[in-house]
This record gives sequence, structure tokens and C-alpha cells, in this order.
Amino acid sequence: MSAARALKTFPSSTLPPEAREEEIELSIVMPCLNEAETLAVCVKKAKAFIADHGLKGEVIVADNGSTDGSQQIANALGARIVHVPARGYGAALIGGIEAAKGKFVAMGDADDSYDFGGLMPFVEQLREGADLVMGNRFQGGIEPGAMPPLHRYLGNPVLSFLGQIFFKIPVGDFHCGLRAFNRASIRELGLTTPGMEFASEMVVKAAIEKLDIREVPTTLKPDGRSRPPHLRTWRDGWRHLRFLLIFAPKFLFLYPGVALALAGLAGVLGLIGGDVHVGGIEFGVHTMIFAAMAVLMGSQLIGLSVMARRYGTIAGMWPESGMMRRVRNWFSVERACILGGLMLAGGFAGAATATAIWASSGFGGLNPAALMRLTIPSMLLGCIGLQMVVTAFFIGLLDQPRR
Repeated sequence: MSAARALKTFPSSTLPPEAREEEIELSIVMPCLNEAETLAVCVKKAKAFIADHGLKGEVIVADNGSTDGSQQIANALGARIVHVPARGYGAALIGGIEAAKGKFVAMGDADDSYDFGGLMPFVEQLREGADLVMGNRFQGGIEPGAMPPLHRYLGNPVLSFLGQIFFKIPVGDFHCGLRAFNRASIRELGLTTPGMEFASEMVVKAAIEKLDIREVPTTLKPDGRSRPPHLRTWRDGWRHLRFLLIFAPKFLFLYPGVALALAGLAGVLGLIGGDVHVGGIEFGVHTMIFAAMAVLMGSQLIGLSVMARRYGTIAGMWPESGMMRRVRNWFSVERACILGGLMLAGGFAGAATATAIWASSGFGGLNPAALMRLTIPSMLLGCIGLQMVVTAFFIGLLDQPRR
């Protein structure tokens, strides 16, 4: 039997060490869509970094359908080309990460704005056990003209701040395009977004899964392209913000809902007994109507927050928290029906009382303001009671077993 054939009889895990192919430690992935002007210098820098530090590595160009010769350039320089037909920054990176063979993956744009020769701090952090290492351009330095003022002083700081608040992420540059990670850890997150919001999805899901996220300074210089960048400020900024809000139902629904409900409830209860004067301002029954509206809006937002958290848990978007587990165990369909039914009954009783008062006057003239102090709370009780029952049934639908 030949040596080659003999080796084939062994599973790869049982091959003797000298017969195994040396494992690749680092894959450098570059998303590419018509980057012929700058791709060559990026690939050369990446390959030089691998050679200079004695790493077993590879350079992958995740091509998104280039028509300017980018593929030929990558091939001539010895980079591995991965063809990704689905368009988008995130789609290209997902394709490149899936094709990568390295234990670690570093990703960076192919526009020569990032220094692929400065990846060693990223690799060192990964070797020490980090799952995701983010670059921080604000710490490392941003050269003049490298980042538009709107991005530098508004977009990136605001979105990074929201990410820190929403998800408790110790990252000061939420959208740095140069980052490195443990491939196995990131693949388990199930990243799916095809657009620029992929950068947010990676950090958010890593934080939700409590991965080890670290940060190192990196530099940013003006890119070498003569054409405008693929990034669109307002469109892509909104997509990042939308993604952050979708994954933060407490901030999108719960906290605004509680604030509205409490403020509105204070207004309704404070005005039941009559008008209230604060300084030279009189708050009457018309204020009570808007206070009731705030309670209704708040209760709807609170209900949506509970449903969103439950759906997110079932869909695997985040683990179920202890508080939500207690809420779900208490907020059964049966309890909600009893409590909501009592509130509905109270609302109908208030409506019946108001009708009786009207009837006592022969269905003639009455004091509308005085009667509204009864009908508004009655309406509020009925609406919230019905909403509670419907919300409980919807959560019960989400909890149904699946095949």
C-alpha cells in the first residue's frame, strides 16, 4: 500500500502529527466590490504581516461581484478568492468568514484605510483568550480627511454611546472596520445581516452571549480610492440605529412605556377630584384626556416589551433573563384573564354609572366636565383590561411547542 493511500485510511484526527497539515492560525478577510485601485496594496500588506511574524495564515478576498479586475489582482498576488453573489458588506464578510480556515479571523476594508501590518496586538489578545478584539480609531489616531466630520463627531460617538448603554459593551469605537475574532465563537452567533449593520450585529450578539470583548488602538488614514465610498451616511446610520433598537426592547418599549404610564396615571388620579391649579396654569378635564392617552400608550409599550423579549428568547436572539422568567411564570393566560376581566368589569360599571347619572336627569342637560371624570377612568380600565387579556393570549401563542 502506498504511503498516500495509507494516510487516507486514517481519520484526520488520528493522523500522526507529522502527517497532519499545519493548522492555519490567522485568516485575513477583505470584503471587495470594485477595489482595483487599492486591493493590491492591501493584499501585499496582509501577506507581509503574516510572513514578518512567522504566522501560518491566509489572505481571503470575499468578492461581491467586482467588474473592475479586482479578482484578477487578488489571484495574481496569491490571495484566495471567495465569490459571494449576495450583495452587501455583511454578506461578503459572512461568505469570507465561512470560507476561512484559520482559528482566528481578522477583517478589514480593502480601501487601504486600515493598516494590516498592525494586526499583532489583535492576535496577541486572541491568543490570551479574547473572543472579539475591536480596533479603536479614536485611541489610535484618525488622520486628517480620513473620517467625515459628521461621522467623527456625531455618528460614531452617538452610536457607540448607545451601544455601551444598551448592551454594556466596553467598546469606544462601535463601528471600527478593523477587528479580529475567534472564528468558532463568532460563527456560533449566527450572524445574518447583509448590509453595513453587520458591524453592529457582531458586537451586539457577542455582548448578549457574554463573549470576551476587548479593544486595542488602531489608526485610520484616508482611503486610496478615487470614487466615493460604498457607505451612505444617513441610510447606513439609520440601519445601525434600527438594529440597536430592535435588540434593545427595554430601551425601545419598556422604559418609555413605564415613564408614559406613570406620568399619565399621576395626571388621571390627580384630576379625578377636580381641576388643579399650578401657579397660573389650570389643569382640567382636557388635561385628563391626554393623561389617559399617555397611560394607554405606556401600557401598549409595556405589553410590546414583554412580547418582544419573549419572542427574542424563543428565536434565540438572547437568553431569557431571570426577571422575564418570573414575569412569564406569573403572567399566565388564566391570571391575565381574571385581572383583565376585573378591569373590564370596572370599566363597564363606570360606564353604566355614568349612563345612570345621565338618565336621572331625563337624558337632558348635565355637566360634561364632571361626568368625564368618571367616564375617562372607566374607558381606561376597559381598554387596559382588554389589552392585558389579548397580550397574555399572544404570549401563550408564542409559547406553543414547535415540531
